[in-house]
Amino acid sequence: MIKVVTSLRYFAMMLVLWGCSSVLEKDTAEYADLISTFDFESSDQLWDGGISDYPLDYEDSTEFVVVNQQLNYSSSVYDGNGMTISAYNPHGDLFYYFKRKVTGLRASTEYNVDFDFLVFSKIDSANVDPSQDIFLKVGAVNFEPRIIEIKSGESQVYLSLNVDKGPDNGDSGSEMINVGSIKEFTSVEAEAISGNTFDEDIRVQSDATGAIWLLIGVDSGLESELTFSLAAITAYYSEILG
Repeated sequence: MIKVVTSLRYFAMMLVLWGCSSVLEKDTAEYADLISTFDFESSDQLWDGGISDYPLDYEDSTEFVVVNQQLNYSSSVYDGNGMTISAYNPHGDLFYYFKRKVTGLRASTEYNVDFDFLVFSKIDSANVDPSQDIFLKVGAVNFEPRIIEIKSGESQVYLSLNVDKGPDNGDSGSEMINVGSIKEFTSVEAEAISGNTFDEDIRVQSDATGAIWLLIGVDSGLESELTFSLAAITAYYSEILG
């Protein structure tokens, strides 16, 4: 579920969860074994960002930047800090993402992971092709997401993410799911977009140390400079028994 936030009342409720970045005990949520909550008021909380799915010879033209900064969008009801990634999408097929390692889970154990998040999406021009779209995706894996080189044809090399997020922008993969299109919320004036995956089935097996990696990002077909911001995110981990 994805929606635009239009009231400060939303933040009053969510601040109960958005106060720390540690793994909490089971009684903080009735159904979850563990919870991780992150905001970015004081730091990046060990989150990092990147872009993928572009030709190697386009690398200089993407103008890729990741920062932790105040999200002072004029049309937004939120004015706190957040992680922000900006890049130009010259070929209309760019993935913007944030990732973070989480520890403290049971080793080699399968979990269902639910997400609750607040993001922003902004483009530098309203003149985009109506057929182009942008999709928000989330997921979890038990290895570090990183950029790999994939050869296409005889000479073209693409920089891709080593995570299955689906073959096309609007598809889900085995490791990241498509939550939905956020094109109607993406314009020259950023809006606060809240969403969750409570109706989805996201599963991951922790590694031998009890660690996993969380991911959230947008698969964009918009041929424009895009700024994608993560203001807050909560992950709920429920151990799958049997």
